[in-house]
Formats: sequence, structure tokens, C-alpha cells
Amino acid sequence: MSIWKSFQNGFIDRGRNMKRTLIVATTSYAGMGPYVSEIVNTFSPEDDVYFFFHDYEDDFFKRNIKKELHKKSVFYKQANSALNKLKELLFNSEGYDWLIFELCKEYKIQLVHYINGIPTVKMQRKLQSMGIHVLSTVHDLEPHEAKKAWYKMLRQRISYKRLKENLIEAKCLVTNSVEQYHNLKKKFPDKQVSYHSFPSLVSKGILDGHVVPKELKELDKPYILFFGRIEAYKGISLLYHSFMECEELQKKYYLVVAGNGELGFERMKYDSNVKFINRYILDSEIAYMYQNAKCVIYPYISATQSGVLSLAFYYRTPVLASDVPFFKSIIDVSQGGLLFKNGDKDDLIRKLLCLLGQDNIEMKRKQELYYSTHFNEKAIRTSLLKIYSLEWNEKYM
Repeated sequence: MSIWKSFQNGFIDRGRNMKRTLIVATTSYAGMGPYVSEIVNTFSPEDDVYFFFHDYEDDFFKRNIKKELHKKSVFYKQANSALNKLKELLFNSEGYDWLIFELCKEYKIQLVHYINGIPTVKMQRKLQSMGIHVLSTVHDLEPHEAKKAWYKMLRQRISYKRLKENLIEAKCLVTNSVEQYHNLKKKFPDKQVSYHSFPSLVSKGILDGHVVPKELKELDKPYILFFGRIEAYKGISLLYHSFMECEELQKKYYLVVAGNGELGFERMKYDSNVKFINRYILDSEIAYMYQNAKCVIYPYISATQSGVLSLAFYYRTPVLASDVPFFKSIIDVSQGGLLFKNGDKDDLIRKLLCLLGQDNIEMKRKQELYYSTHFNEKAIRTSLLKIYSLEWNEKYM
């Protein structure tokens, strides 16, 4: 039986076993906002679950969490400023920890689930001293290998050093990556480790969107799409140089790279067939991008987990992805795309030409099937309620 099915199966006796749970979301930065909101919105007001959201100036969580859950939610607003980031880095604590303690007391919380991070050792010990279980979602055990500005590298090193310290203290963990689930079980045999599938990132804002990005309005031939925040570990340099080396691709297609971030490499002089939409992409623009793309490519150099496949599968957009374990685990099972050898320019070009030269009808059918069974609100809610109902003994306190 697969891990995913094993965490779906089984009757959940919420009246007897379900622990009253507080879900804590510490950030909406980058993809974390949609990730959290799509998971939280699977719950109903009748579930014995409460919510704490650290919101920034854009009120992302307040805007994207469904209204019927607001009565069970606290939206704590704190600026995403350089000063606040520096305080967090220097003092290794959050300014809202006190409020989480108060909520736990007021609502008699039995389990706190940190959905996008691991709390500090101090925070974990305090909650455990109150008789409260602490569950943490692990996203990336190791940092993505990529060149960054020195101050970003310093912040990353400090953050991951603290992550490892907090991870050692943690008793109960959950992940959305099958590979990482096995790694955690192997590395921490004494910890309670659970799994639930990655949520779909097809939000209401995306579904309701009908905006044509201005940069795509006058294209005179089909386009190949990369969508997502631009980071070195996502392999955009490899994709760009592969496209520029293949005359056949340039004659027939545009390459569209859509997302905010620093490119990190120099563009060639004559690359008019490459369109960089280097800005924040509105939710209302995403549907058009995927629906009209000839295919979408994810050339990641490393990836523990990602929600981008849910977008491609929902819109039945043919996929080419590198064979990093996360993509491979989904595409091998779903048959909803093609894989190329990670970092191999020639294989990328060969597989891309293959994908563009076939009708992909069967691939699209398999994408639809996989999406309906795995990127499924009911499945994620069921998995999490089962995890919240586990019988954890005293060693997990």
C-alpha cells in the first residue's frame, strides 16, 4: 500500500481521538501563502481546528482564507520589513509567541501544528510543558544549492543551522514529499513521522481569473512556459541556454519565463524569441498562461516539493520536468508528463522536441485522473484529521 493511501484509509473517530488543534502559519512569503490557504480551506467550521496566521501588509491570509473559518482564526499583522527579519534572525524568536500561548489556554488546545516551519526549541519546550503536542511540517531538510548574494547566503546558513537545532528537538513531523518521508524516518527513527499529499495551488483567484498578460497579447507563434518565482535552483539558466542552442525550437516557438526574481545569468544579444515576464504574476493571469501554453517545463536542479504540477495537471498542460525525486515520484506514477535527466542540456532538448511533436491526448487524460485523486480537498482534510487523531504516547510530548 502506498504512503498516500495508508494515511487516507481508516475511520476517524473525531469525538474520541481527535485532538483540538491549532494550526499556525508563520509566513505567506512566495508559494507559502497559496500552500497554507489551500490546505486550511479544506477544513470546515465543524472540525475541532483553530487557526493562527501571521499576515503581512497585503493581508494575504485574511483575503484567501474562506470566510466561514474567520470566526476560528486570528490574523496577526506584522510588517515583512528588513527590521523585523533582522530581529528574528538575531533573537531567534517571533513577536507573537505570547499570543499562541494565550490561544492555547483559551481554547484548551491539545496539538499545535506549525504548517510552514518548525518552532524554536524554547517554544517547543514551553508548549510541551503545558501538555500540548507539537507537530511540524518539514519542507526542505537541506537548502537548495544556488548562488545568492552574500547576505542571503548568510541568512540561509543561520536559518538552516537553527532549523536543524529545532528539528532535533521536534517529536512529531509531517511532510508532503515521499522521498523526504523516507529520509525523515531513516534519520529520526524515534520521531513520529507522517505524510499527506501536496495541496493543489489552483486557488479561487486563479479559477476566477480571465486576464491576458499584456506581454502575451501579440505573440505570433506558440510558446513554451516556465512559471514560478525565479531562483537559480529552478534551472532557468539551463532552460534558457538549451532553447537558445536549438534552432528548431526558436523557429517554431517562444520561450516564456514568467515570475519575479533575479535571473542570475547574462542574456544573449539576439534572444527576441525569449519573453521574460519578470514581475509578480497575478492570480488572474495564471489560467491564461497555462491554458494557452504549448507545454510547461520545470527544469529544477533540486526540489524537495513543489505545487507547480498541480497547476499543469489541472489545466491539462503537457509537462516536461527534470528527474529530481519529487517530480519523478509523481510523473512515474501519474504518467502525466515526460522527464529529462537533471542538468543534461541535450536530453532536455531531445525530450522537449518529443513532447512538442506528439498529440499528448493520453497524457492529458492521465493528468486529469491524477489530479482528481491526489490534488483533492477531501483527501488532504481526511489525511490531516487522521494525523491529528493519532495516539501519541508520552515520548512524543
